[in-house]
Amino acid sequence: MELINNKKDISEAMLEQYKLYVEMADKISERRGNVNSFFVTVHTVVLGIVGINGFNVEKYWWVIVVLGCLLCYVWIYLLQSYKLLNAGKFEIIHEIEKELPLNLYAYEWEKLDYGKNRFKYWPISHLERLVPVCVLIIYVSIFVCTLLEK
Repeated sequence: MELINNKKDISEAMLEQYKLYVEMADKISERRGNVNSFFVTVHTVVLGIVGINGFNVEKYWWVIVVLGCLLCYVWIYLLQSYKLLNAGKFEIIHEIEKELPLNLYAYEWEKLDYGKNRFKYWPISHLERLVPVCVLIIYVSIFVCTLLEK
């Protein structure tokens, strides 16, 4: 392994590592989107089965509710995990940017008021967290309605 021993080579290596790390952060966001698509599809199938005429909801309601609630829990957990992973990656990106001529991600975050002002930017993680919660409410509603009918 060859050691880097001049400032120009160090700067180039740092820039390459920075580019790779930014790309990795982008891939985390892409995977988070794929997780959302997967769970939306699964819940659509499960709730679609419930809506099929002739499906005996009364017989299987507890299975549907338990399965749906577990899937929602896993979905929420995965979203939180991806959010934390991306937050960690962006902390590192901000640290690396201190050594670069422009701190574009830090500057962008500053311009967006760090996600605190909804009129400038509302973090997607806040919005996407609502989707599994809404789906969870559907399953709880199925549970309550089924209990009330009995």
